[in-house]
Amino acid sequence: MALQEPDRESESASAPDPSSYVRAQFRIEPHPDAYCSVLDAGEREAEIDQDLLCRDGDCGDGCECRSEVSDPSNGGSQYIRTAVTDRCICPVFRRHDCITSIEGIERGSLRVSLTTPDRTELERIVDDLRETGATVQLERITSSGPDVDGRTAPDPDADGLTEKQREAVVVAVESGYYETPRRADLADLADELGVSRSAVSQRLNAVESKLVNSLVRG
Repeated sequence: MALQEPDRESESASAPDPSSYVRAQFRIEPHPDAYCSVLDAGEREAEIDQDLLCRDGDCGDGCECRSEVSDPSNGGSQYIRTAVTDRCICPVFRRHDCITSIEGIERGSLRVSLTTPDRTELERIVDDLRETGATVQLERITSSGPDVDGRTAPDPDADGLTEKQREAVVVAVESGYYETPRRADLADLADELGVSRSAVSQRLNAVESKLVNSLVRG
């Protein structure tokens, strides 16, 4: 029986555009039950190399997280091996089409840079991270492609924000909360706004969620 030639035109239409991608930077606080040893070992300026070893090819029993945490200030480093639990965030990245880099540690959170081929994949990753119990905050997002050309993604529609949310994000931007490294933290924003840290966090999370949704839905 003759072999059927593949439909090159169909393959080309369905293949992802290699020049199009979404790049995001997050601050992720794993659930306490994740027992993330990288958080315990590293400092703000630590350099982190991390990989998963899964003996059965999947992130199930026997999966191990291996990390090297280096301190540029003194040249020291630690090699860490820990068992992966269902609260760990790294298996989430392994399951998705993405490139991930842990950029550093800040006040109990990991600063993670992530590149995906499209916005839908980014939303799925965020959803799965939150399923582990992690707190996920978007710090920055950019897109590149034929129609975007690497420009910073637009802000969400301001009409969808409450006055308090709008005020919180303006103060956050002006105070340097979204800069790297940060010039302000949640406590600083709370003092400026005269509210609790929890209230500031909730307002910024609402704005960040709207931004991700607006990008995905176009």
